[in-house]
Amino acid sequence: MLVTAILIGVCFVILIGIPIAAALGLVAIATMVWTAGPDLLLIFIQRTYAGTTSFPLLAIPFFVLAGNLMNVGGTTERIFQVAQLCVGRIRGGLAHVNVIGSVIFAGMSGSAVADAAGMGVIEHRAMTKAGYTGRFAATITAVSSTIGPIIPPSIPFVIYGSLANVSVGALFLAGILPGLLMAVALMAVIAAVARHMNLPRGEALPPLPEAMRTVAKAGPALLLPPTILLVIFAGIATPTEAAVVAAGYAFLLGRFVYRELNMADTVEVLWDSARQTAQVMFIIALATPFGWVLIQQQIPNAILTAFLSMSSEPWVILLIINVVLLLLGMFIEGIAIMIIAYPVLLPIITKIGVDPVHFGVILVLNIMIGLVTPPVGLCLYVVAGIAKISIAEITREIWPYVLALIAVLFVITYVPAISLWLPNLLGYGVSR
Repeated sequence: MLVTAILIGVCFVILIGIPIAAALGLVAIATMVWTAGPDLLLIFIQRTYAGTTSFPLLAIPFFVLAGNLMNVGGTTERIFQVAQLCVGRIRGGLAHVNVIGSVIFAGMSGSAVADAAGMGVIEHRAMTKAGYTGRFAATITAVSSTIGPIIPPSIPFVIYGSLANVSVGALFLAGILPGLLMAVALMAVIAAVARHMNLPRGEALPPLPEAMRTVAKAGPALLLPPTILLVIFAGIATPTEAAVVAAGYAFLLGRFVYRELNMADTVEVLWDSARQTAQVMFIIALATPFGWVLIQQQIPNAILTAFLSMSSEPWVILLIINVVLLLLGMFIEGIAIMIIAYPVLLPIITKIGVDPVHFGVILVLNIMIGLVTPPVGLCLYVVAGIAKISIAEITREIWPYVLALIAVLFVITYVPAISLWLPNLLGYGVSR
């Protein structure tokens, strides 16, 4: 009965319009008072503070800052130009450029919203200018942004690694192949749609000297992803310290190399980054006592028993978990899902022999799909604001791409080697 009351309570408080963080905190307080009286509220305060003191979480503000600096400092524009050189001339070329641009930008920001808000402005403007409909351009921009937190660095992987006590470096490696597979799946759907709709081809490849100049201008920006990965996997810096490197590098690029970042822009970027970080950390802070309440009331054990009563087959349990996460993603913000789900699902996946690194990729990919599924898909709202169209217009066009992402999700779920091959190869010692 308590399990049902807590879950209904969370859903009800969210549905009446209370912010996610406040909803989790209120339900945690109510449960503590109901089960043990007001004395337990001391633990609420302790857990709220403890939830934000993990060292890996320091990476979040710096990756957020790096993404915002790149958006304002001219880095995203140069990434787009390089992507256009690669695939811009084929049919539906700018849609493919949109995906390739997101793959490159994913190696810098670690945020789907930063991709949608930064690269999205450039991509949408270029596509509509070339004759694509605003609805189609917005759709491709939204779905391609989901690649951002899968290919490292990744803010959701940092959060999951901190919460679940899993190596962030292993998670970063585990996301590389799934992220590339997402790009291939989206580009396959775009190719089919391009033939069906007779989408325009991009401009012909420019002369070699001009192409080389474009790549040279983007060269300093393109060095950032391998630099981040190198300092992490060579043991030079932790992921948290690498986030500081990324933010510093992005500032130097925008201020002294591309000269598009002035001091007024820098102040605004710092303010936006602080606001975005506060929003994320507020959710983490108040979700931590909520997770403690779930564990203290042995709710994960009850749910584990319920799952195992349905089936003892790992593939069936993974199917149920994916369906539940996809449904939650339609209504609840992604970080909140992660923080609510991990204490419940981690014992389940451990029981059925799924590696926590592999599960981290499954969980984050589910959350990314939730960002582009109505009614609460955050990236849909960001892109709709950029394109100045309604969510309904994007929703009508987005489903083939969402289905492609779901197909990738199930491939990754049932072929763990896609996620675990690179971590194993580089000695992180995860299971196969």
